[in-house]
Amino acid sequence: MTVRVHFLGSGNAFSDGGRANAAIHVTAPGVSLLLDCGGSALPAIKKHLDPASIDAIDAIAVTHLHGDHFGGITFLVIEQHFAGRKRELVCAGPPSLEQRMRAAEQALYPDFFGPVQLGFPLRTRVLGREPIELGGARVSALPVRHVRLAEPHGLRVEVGGKLIAYSGDARWTEELAAVAKGADLFICEASYFDRDDPAHISYRQVMAHREEFEAKRIVLTHLGAETLAHLSELELEHTTDGTFIEI
Repeated sequence: MTVRVHFLGSGNAFSDGGRANAAIHVTAPGVSLLLDCGGSALPAIKKHLDPASIDAIDAIAVTHLHGDHFGGITFLVIEQHFAGRKRELVCAGPPSLEQRMRAAEQALYPDFFGPVQLGFPLRTRVLGREPIELGGARVSALPVRHVRLAEPHGLRVEVGGKLIAYSGDARWTEELAAVAKGADLFICEASYFDRDDPAHISYRQVMAHREEFEAKRIVLTHLGAETLAHLSELELEHTTDGTFIEI
C-alpha cells in the first residue's frame, strides 16, 4: 500500500518564509488524517486540497497545545459547518485538547459555538502510548520535551504496514529518539540551524543524533528563518508548503 504525506503547512509559529503553520495530510485507501492544524492552516488546506478532500478528512491528531499546531481547528470546524459537512470529525491529542478547543471557540466565535447546532458530529479523544484507531490509521503518542504547559508529545502513525513518526515541537532527548525508532518516515522539526534552544531541536542536533533515531528516512519541517537561511547546506530532505511524499 502506498501512503501519501502532503505537507500543507510547513512553517514555524512565526510563518518564516511566508509558510503556513503546521498541517500534514496523511492519506491511503481508507485513510485521511491531518497531523496538526495550526492557526494559519485553513488557507493552506484550501490551497492544496479540493473541497471534497477537506470533507474527507476524518480526524486530526494534535502534537501539542500551541496555536501554530492546533489553533486552526476552530476555523476548520466552522468552515466545514457552512460547507455542509455531515461526516464526523475526530480531534485527538493531549489531555487538555477539548478544554482548549472550547476556550478557542468561545474566544473567536461565541455567537456561533453554543447558539448554533453544529452540522456534523465533532468528537475529541486523548492520545497515549496505546494506539487508537484514528482517521483510518493507528495512532499513538509518546512524551517529548518542549514546553510543559503545551502538553507535548510526538506521534507514531501506522498505516498499511508503514510507520510515520512526527516530532511535533521537541528538543533533543532520548524520548524523541523513541518516537522516531523504526519509522519508515520520521518528520522532524528543525526550527533552528545550529542554535541551542531549550524547546526545539536544531538541524545540527538532528544530524548529530541521526543514527540514534533509527529511522529509514528523515524529512525536516517547521523551518524557521535561521534554518531557511542555510537551505543549501542541509543534507536531509526538507519541506515547503505543498511538498508531497510517498512511502
